[in-house]
Amino acid sequence: MADGYAVVVVNGPAFAAAIADIGKALAKPAGPLADAARATLDAATPPRLTGRLAAAARVVAAPSGNRARITVDTDYAAVIHWGWPRHGIARRPWITAAFRRDPKPLDAMAAGIQADIDTAAART
Repeated sequence: MADGYAVVVVNGPAFAAAIADIGKALAKPAGPLADAARATLDAATPPRLTGRLAAAARVVAAPSGNRARITVDTDYAAVIHWGWPRHGIARRPWITAAFRRDPKPLDAMAAGIQADIDTAAART
């Protein structure tokens, strides 16, 4: 006996509209990306020098809707994060380290994408 599935679409136009809405939501996931960036910042522990690094970090959404950017508005944030070997400054990548070690950013993004799909599907 073969196993299989049969799908019957009762309201074709509504189903097609829901699929189109889901495609639009997935093409520009600004909300889920911002959620992932915020979760990354929450998990990140910047080097404690003066406290300005932690205070200057924020999430900035890109106008395209398909990116979120974490910015740290201090003159020395990039130097501390990525290092400057010629000046004896070692790398201390607190933001990328947090993203790589903590599953919360990707969990936040997955939850946001699922919410977008649920919202689009509920319109049918």
